[in-house]
Amino acid sequence: MSDPLFYVRALHFAATLSVAGVVFFVVFIAEPALRRTAAEPRIAVALRARLALIAWISLVVALVSSVPWLIIVAESMSGQPLGALYGEGVLRTVLTQTDFGNDWLLRIALACGLGGLFVHVLSIKGASRPLQAATAILAAAYVCGLAWTGHAIGGQGVEGVLHPAADVLHLLAAAAWVGGLAPLVLLLTMARADAAPLARIATLRFSGLGIASVAALAVSGLVNSWYLVGSIEALTTTDYGRLLSIKLLVFAAMVAIAAINWSQLTPNLVQDADMTAAQRARRRLRRNAAIEAFLGTAIIGIVAMLGTLPPASHASQHAHYGAIPADATFQHIHGENGMADVTVEPGRVGTARVTIQLWDDDFAPLSAREVTLTLTAPTPGSKQTTRTALQNSDGAWIVDGIALTEPGNWMVAVRAVLPSGRPLDLEAPIVVDAK
Repeated sequence: MSDPLFYVRALHFAATLSVAGVVFFVVFIAEPALRRTAAEPRIAVALRARLALIAWISLVVALVSSVPWLIIVAESMSGQPLGALYGEGVLRTVLTQTDFGNDWLLRIALACGLGGLFVHVLSIKGASRPLQAATAILAAAYVCGLAWTGHAIGGQGVEGVLHPAADVLHLLAAAAWVGGLAPLVLLLTMARADAAPLARIATLRFSGLGIASVAALAVSGLVNSWYLVGSIEALTTTDYGRLLSIKLLVFAAMVAIAAINWSQLTPNLVQDADMTAAQRARRRLRRNAAIEAFLGTAIIGIVAMLGTLPPASHASQHAHYGAIPADATFQHIHGENGMADVTVEPGRVGTARVTIQLWDDDFAPLSAREVTLTLTAPTPGSKQTTRTALQNSDGAWIVDGIALTEPGNWMVAVRAVLPSGRPLDLEAPIVVDAK
């Protein structure tokens, strides 16, 4: 909990989900409900103004928190203190030559675009449907960009497509459900007896969106767990697995509350026979949505912490041949026909030894006739270094005397010729620190 990256990630994730959640709520819930019920102008104006306030605050927090996140990552990649990051061009290198930096720049541009659209879409008069649709698409792209800051990047073959796609779906569903809970609480608070139709239509629309979101979260969560956990045992034997288990319990609690809302409270709210029962249901729905929002915030904190830990599947794999040395840098590369663990020791500028461990899909050692390593420095146009690895008595493949000439996000490529003669090609980035 002392790692500043955890707090920055948690704040940024929460703000980003809130930005997208408010946009989705305005476009798909609030505005259609306002149109269908012909709500009183004073209620419509007040609701739009407060939703706009949430959206603007969330966008500002997301933009501001992205700056320390970039600085922390740049410090980690370069090993340089804060004062040296700009003078030595480290920030420029991270922004232009790493996946994280490219994603950061794109998301900053998307956030600025959202700010421009917010002026119109979040006005007290509302906006046209095409403009609302454009804003929703931009908000979806902004939240989906978070997928390129996590563990889903670096896979090969089917995993390289399926895992990021599951992450994107997970983020969209979380934004639609968790990010929309605070706006729902606001609407239910404002829609008292004189605006009961507004509460009914909005609740029904949010219920449909919530059911779809929970289903998407469950499916995408299973895919992510398949790649990041690896086994049921890892849920209890690794830090990542135990933290993920807590997240699943909190998610189950949210689903249980949502099920009560959908099955009991929503039907009472939408019926016209008993207005007293409907108002009682509205108040309980508001309370339950606030509890769900609190639990969702807890999940965001857990997700932020998970992003700072090695996945359980990697941790359980490390147990096969020992812990990673403290001064080494490590990358796990997962392909369709096998996997490789690449350990560079020491993981900083200078001369290093590279150890390659090959595994099959069951994390059993994978035999190979020969293994070739290729490293490419971060600077565009850098000449590749290709060396043939030698196998030691433990079955690992070793390349000694590799010259690491600069810090940054290097590309490492492993080519293994399997006993059948079939090649296994794996590639991923790996971070090299400064001296």
